[in-house]
Amino acid sequence: MVTLIMMVEDQRNITCGGDPFNYLKSTLKGLAFQLEPGQDVKVLLLKEKFPFGREVYEGLARTSKFKLVDLQENNGEIAVILRKTQ
Repeated sequence: MVTLIMMVEDQRNITCGGDPFNYLKSTLKGLAFQLEPGQDVKVLLLKEKFPFGREVYEGLARTSKFKLVDLQENNGEIAVILRKTQ
């Protein structure tokens, strides 16, 4: 049995000069190339920089070949847990 380790992508302290939506879309596309199908990634974000609802994260996940597994918010921090699809 192979155990896949969850990758953590910390984007909390990034300086995003452009549109946060497009920045996140680009980040997820890059992650899609790094992960194997079935592997999970936890993307850490700040709510103030990425003020999106669950629907936006689900849509971004789908277009980047991920499934949104969980979305956790705590004290202004967001953890988006995604699973790479086929």
